[in-house]
Parts: sequence; C-alpha cells; structure tokens
Amino acid sequence: MATEVLVLTRTQFEKALRYYSDALVREFAPKFRLDERDRPSKAWLTNAETMEYLALSRPTLARYRADGRLPFSKIGSSIFYRLEDVEALLESGMNRNGADH
Repeated sequence: MATEVLVLTRTQFEKALRYYSDALVREFAPKFRLDERDRPSKAWLTNAETMEYLALSRPTLARYRADGRLPFSKIGSSIFYRLEDVEALLESGMNRNGADH
C-alpha cells in the first residue's frame, strides 16, 4: 500500500474542513435533534433540570448566570430559568457558516 502526501494551503485546508464538517452536520444533526417529547413541558426549569437539559455542570451554569448569559429568577435559595431563555441560549450558540460565537 503506497502512502501519498497531499499538500494544501491553509485556505484550501480550511475550505475542505468546512465542506466536510457541514456535510457531517447535515447527515447526522437530524438524528440528534431533541424529540418534542424530550423537551420540558413546563415554562420554568429548576437549576438541576436546566443543568440536565443543557448538559452543563453546576459551575458552568453559575458562570452563565453571573455573566448575564442566562437570565434567572431566585426565590429563597431556589433558582429558576424560563424555558424560552434556555432555548434562546442554545440558539445563540449555534455555529453558522464556520463562525465562532
């Protein structure tokens, strides 16, 4: 089996990487979409529910609150998040056309 060496410019490499990563997303993203039944059915989520829904650790969620990335309400020692705010955070993190957020 012969080994081939392929030489690409940085621009060519980045273009190919974008092309193939976009193709993978198109192919596999529908399989990973949340089924509507997986979506929480209530308007407000607890801290634990939000961590689970976003697959975030407690410190990361606390950082999102502290830097204003995720609005919240606090009643006593309990923290709650509106589902629409949690989903807006998910939408804002979507990577479109290779741009970083």
